[in-house]
Amino acid sequence: MAEAASPDDAELLTAAELAQRAGVAASTITNWTRLKRRPLQTVRTSDGAVRFTWSHLKEFCDANPRLRGVTKIRRRIAGQPLPRTAGSRPATTTPEFEDLKSLARDLRNAAHENLQAALAAARLAEETARSHREQIERLAAAMAAYDAALTQLTASSVPHD
Repeated sequence: MAEAASPDDAELLTAAELAQRAGVAASTITNWTRLKRRPLQTVRTSDGAVRFTWSHLKEFCDANPRLRGVTKIRRRIAGQPLPRTAGSRPATTTPEFEDLKSLARDLRNAAHENLQAALAAARLAEETARSHREQIERLAAAMAAYDAALTQLTASSVPHD
């Protein structure tokens, strides 16, 4: 990857500092550390704080070229301008705008995850209700058989006058 002026590759940065330098939201940086495959590497300081390095971000971008935001970072590292589509307004690259976009994506993702959890809970509730109904039906059948047996037993043991 061609290099433009970049921060010291080994400098320890917070998520917010790295995000600002990379032009993405801090939540994006944090989310990338949670990926199951090829996550963004972190460094733990002696006091337990999580820090990032520019070199880890570059390695992450090289390993995950298709992730949203990575192309932008790679262009920024290479010193290339961000692309514009025909008829579009100039790309807004302020940290506030990027944070807003990232928050909107995070909100959409959280809403989707909550919807999926609610659907799973509804399916589980249906399955549980069905199981309970079957158990109650079996219990009712057992009680009916018990009542019939008890009635038959008591009817045959009662002397008739």
